[in-house]
Amino acid sequence: MTKTAIPMIDLAAQHAEIEEELLQGFAEVMVSGRFVLGEPVSAFETELAKLCEIRHAISCNSGTDALWLALQALEIGPGDAVLCPAFSFFATAAAIVRVGATPVFADIDPVTLNLDPEDAIRRAESTPNLRAVLTADLFGRIANLGPLEDWCRKRDVPIIEDAAQSIGAIDADARPVGAHARVACFSFYPTKNLGALGDAGALVTADAPLARRIASLRVHGESEPGVYTALGLNSRMDALQAVALSIKLRHLERWTRARRQRALHYDALFAERGATPADVPIGDGALPLQTPTPLLEPGRHTYHRYVIRVAAGRRDALAAALADEGIATEIYYARGLHQQPALADFAPPEPLAQTERAAREVLALPLYPELPIESIERVVGVTTRFLNG
Repeated sequence: MTKTAIPMIDLAAQHAEIEEELLQGFAEVMVSGRFVLGEPVSAFETELAKLCEIRHAISCNSGTDALWLALQALEIGPGDAVLCPAFSFFATAAAIVRVGATPVFADIDPVTLNLDPEDAIRRAESTPNLRAVLTADLFGRIANLGPLEDWCRKRDVPIIEDAAQSIGAIDADARPVGAHARVACFSFYPTKNLGALGDAGALVTADAPLARRIASLRVHGESEPGVYTALGLNSRMDALQAVALSIKLRHLERWTRARRQRALHYDALFAERGATPADVPIGDGALPLQTPTPLLEPGRHTYHRYVIRVAAGRRDALAAALADEGIATEIYYARGLHQQPALADFAPPEPLAQTERAAREVLALPLYPELPIESIERVVGVTTRFLNG
C-alpha cells in the first residue's frame, strides 16, 4: 500500500482556508490600480509595528534587502567589521559583504543554536573596527544575548536582529522581536510563519531618523520627490503582497498556537521513547536524539522549524530512512557560514566547534499549523524505530 507523503509544509492547505479573503483583497487592489506601495502597504506596516510593539515598520522587497538596508542605513561599509553567528542562512553574512564590510564569525550556543554571547564578546573585543553585531533568531527562538547586549550598549555598538524566522516570538524577558535591537529585519518568504505569495520583507525600529533613512534607501535613496541623497535600492513592497500579509497576520496568532502544540506533541512522543532535550546530555543507552529545549513562559518559541539533533553520525541515514517512508526533512544548515566557498576568505583560523557539530547533526522534521497529529506520530515512530534498530 502506498504511504501518504508528509511534506515539510502545506501552503495549499493554508491558502484554501483564507482563499475568499485573499481574492476579495486582490480585487480591491485591481480596482484601485495602485500596485506598488500605497495604502495596503502602509496599513500592513502599521499592523507589523503594532505586533512588534515598536513605533516604525518599513516594508521592502525581501528579507535579504532588509539586511542590506539596515547595514546601509547605519552607514556600515568598507573598513568596518560586523560580528554575526556562523550558523545561519547565507544572507546573514552575504549582506555584510555586499556593503563592503567584513563578517566576523562567532560560534553558537549548542542548546539554542543561536549566537553564543560569551564567544561573541571575546571576538568583539579583539575586533577594533567593529561597527555592529548582527544576530539571528533561528527556527523561531529569539537569540538570548545576555551580557552581549550590555556590552554593545556601553560601547554604542548597534545590534541588528535577523528576525527572518522569529515573527511573533517573545524572549525570556517577555520582550517581542526587535526590542533589544536598533533594527530588526524580517523575511516574508512564502514558507515563513507569516509568508507572502512571493518575496517580501520588512524592518522595524524605534529610531525615527533611522526609519526615515531606510524608507529613503528602499526607493533608490529618494529623500523628497525627485531628490536623491543616497544610492539606494528599488526595494518596494507590492500592494498585492501587503494585502496577503495583512490577511495572514489576522490568523498568525492561531497558527502560532497550532505550531507550538504540534512541536510540544513531538517533544512528548520523543521523550516517551528515550530522547532528551538539547540542554540534557545523551546518556549511555539513550536514544541518540535531542529535541529543542522548550522556552519557558513568558518567553515564546514560535517553531518556524522543528529541528532535532541526531548524534553518532546517523543524521543522513535517518533522513534517507524517512524519505523512504515518504516523510520530508530538511537540513538547516549543512555547513557553517565560514565553510561556504563564497565566504572562505573570512573564516577564522580556528574551528568553530559548536557550529560544525550542529551542521553534522541538525535535521528539521515536518511542522506546520495544519499538520495532522497522526502524521507527527508516524514521523516519531519511523524515527525512533530507525535509531533503535
